[in-house]
Amino acid sequence: MNERAIRQAWERFVDGGDEPVSVRSAVAGSWQRSKSFNINVESRAAPVLSEAELYRCRADSALLSASARTAMQRAAEILDDASSMLILTDGAGHIIETLGDRRTIEDGREVHLQDGGCWREDKIGTNAIGTALAARKPVQIHASEHFCERVQKWTCAAAPIFHPIDHELLGVIDISGPPSTFSSQSLALAVSIAGNMESLISQRIKDQHERLMSFFREKQRRLASHDLLAIDRRGGIVHASPDALRKFSKHLSQSDNDLSYLRNLPFDHWPDDLSKRMVNMRTVLVTEGDDELGAIIVFPSGQKPPEATVQKRRRLASDAPTVDAPNRPVVELVPISCKPPAQGRDAQSDFIANDPKVRQVCKNVASAARLHLPILICGQTGTGKEKLARFAHQSSGRKGAFVAVNCSALPESLVEAELFGYADGAFTGARKGGSPGLTREADGGTLFLDEIGDMPFALQAVLLRFLDDFTIRPVGGNARKVDVLVVSATNVDLGQAVTSRRFRPDLLYRLNTMQVTLPPLGERNDIADIAQFLLAHISCATTITSKAVAALAAQAWPGNIREIRGALARMALVAGEHDNVIDESIVAMFSSKPAVVAPQDQSLRELQRAQLRSVYAETGGNISETARRLGVCRNTVYRALDDSNEQ
Repeated sequence: MNERAIRQAWERFVDGGDEPVSVRSAVAGSWQRSKSFNINVESRAAPVLSEAELYRCRADSALLSASARTAMQRAAEILDDASSMLILTDGAGHIIETLGDRRTIEDGREVHLQDGGCWREDKIGTNAIGTALAARKPVQIHASEHFCERVQKWTCAAAPIFHPIDHELLGVIDISGPPSTFSSQSLALAVSIAGNMESLISQRIKDQHERLMSFFREKQRRLASHDLLAIDRRGGIVHASPDALRKFSKHLSQSDNDLSYLRNLPFDHWPDDLSKRMVNMRTVLVTEGDDELGAIIVFPSGQKPPEATVQKRRRLASDAPTVDAPNRPVVELVPISCKPPAQGRDAQSDFIANDPKVRQVCKNVASAARLHLPILICGQTGTGKEKLARFAHQSSGRKGAFVAVNCSALPESLVEAELFGYADGAFTGARKGGSPGLTREADGGTLFLDEIGDMPFALQAVLLRFLDDFTIRPVGGNARKVDVLVVSATNVDLGQAVTSRRFRPDLLYRLNTMQVTLPPLGERNDIADIAQFLLAHISCATTITSKAVAALAAQAWPGNIREIRGALARMALVAGEHDNVIDESIVAMFSSKPAVVAPQDQSLRELQRAQLRSVYAETGGNISETARRLGVCRNTVYRALDDSNEQ
């Protein structure tokens, strides 16, 4: 980046209005917008909200803040020693959270790069936050690329965060620091953090939908003579009886509107508002603590059904089929904007299987799933084991849920409560009403035991007891049988784990009736199909040349599909400045990773710590992934990071 040329282009544009031809198109467009907003280049700082206004912004962004907390804290550990700060804004560009290097955070106050600062382009001109909001895509703004001169003491990289259902722009994650901290990897890290946040938001929404559905089923049992429809906090239909959906659609067509406006309406105003739009109905608001889950709309059926019909509805209430709102993807929480190549993959699982070895694996898995045989999927990290598990679930024809359990993350003291549930009041701190447990949630479906090789030895006996007769015993409750297809996955050599007495042989015999191994990406001949599929999900506007695909196929990809996905995301960002085409030159930019070079007097332990921190940064602060790549336990990673922070 020629900073001197950019500075001269900025001066000519500001002083004489010359076209900024020597700067990036994203920057030139932002300068033009800043000029149209009459931004004063001598502005000393961004405007700041009052305490009351900031409180309201944080309250309105509760979903974003709650989902961002974990991802931001992980990334802040990296930035703490990098003279950089991590910033979270709402959809209007107001800063609602800052973490990272304390000195950098303090320096940011000079330009109001602080909580409450407003960094939209129409307030402070070109900057990473405002330009990412305006362009709705990731952007990096460095030094003189900022429109206001005082802000040119900063370098920033920002990525927008979108709601996974309706793509509403929720906010921006930004990494800022002095110009000396400039790195192209900052933008990749911001994009990674934003993607992590969107995944966490998806999971949170899924959890809210499940809790709303629990209330819906209970209401349906009690009001079997009525037609019910459940809507979430954003006005999206989560579940409905067919008659309720027909009645709702009739009102919808008459009003020529949907219910998405409810997201901006105070929750306690919903009943009055909906009663004006739909006659002969009532609204039941659903809350759990401070969490506003949504509402149940109750339509009278018009006449009381026979008692036999009422009883049948009550029996079927718990597993009534979901009816989705027209053109509203409420079931698929991460909607895909364009379709990837369809050849050689299952239409539902999106599992690429054009390699002969992988096709044979899929056939074996499908046969075992239809026969209800336990399946053990082995393979390196990132090879697609969970995708294959979902393929097994779909091949089985089972109607229940696919429930994934991270065996390495199960708390030892609460494992039975997590897996098998607990009754109301079973122990101190138990949730009111109890919990069904993960295994019961999978009843009639598939229980996916991920990272089974990392399950603590003491907990393996608990799982073995369950696999003997598929009976669950909730804490403080009564025993009952469940019907689940058991699929396990591991990147650990379980045979070696048995030899070293880290894994029970009798548990292995229960799990590996059908054992398959997914080959690493470097041993597959369908990398081209995988790359096209992943790129279609990352950026529909970006294409990749055949030579670029060949260059990808020539690389080792030790992180397998997970690694190539991250690389393609970074390449797509660069391709945005090259007509959205990834060619072999762009692939070459990401083909090698900088080695960790130690001074001659650096100790072996210091070199190992430097390598660990490098991998930790590459994984976006993912402790488990760092441990997998280095072949160490997670505690080793924690200790090494703690040692580094103490220096």
